[in-house]
Amino acid sequence: MIKVKYYYDDDFSIKGFCLKGHADFAEIGYDIVCSAVTSNAIAVINSLDKLAKVEFETVIGKEGHIECIVKDEYLEDSKLLLNHFQLAIEEIKREYPKNIKILKK
Repeated sequence: MIKVKYYYDDDFSIKGFCLKGHADFAEIGYDIVCSAVTSNAIAVINSLDKLAKVEFETVIGKEGHIECIVKDEYLEDSKLLLNHFQLAIEEIKREYPKNIKILKK
């Protein structure tokens, strides 16, 4: 199961996310749930970096763990992309509820 955690600032605006684990929907290399979540995460991180030109507190990308936290001074510039990511993950979870868990804090 992929565990998703979102990070928020003091005004409850999203400032990042953390993904851990594997969807276990199918064999590695054929897992469409892992592929969908991973490709959305990498696309958003790349767009934040290259298009929005934001800076990060944290960026981690390794097997079974992707994490991205935007520096506070770039939150306004990152809001649309981070909200897009959140909506995309919610939609994937709606289709595959047994493979994704969104952690509430």
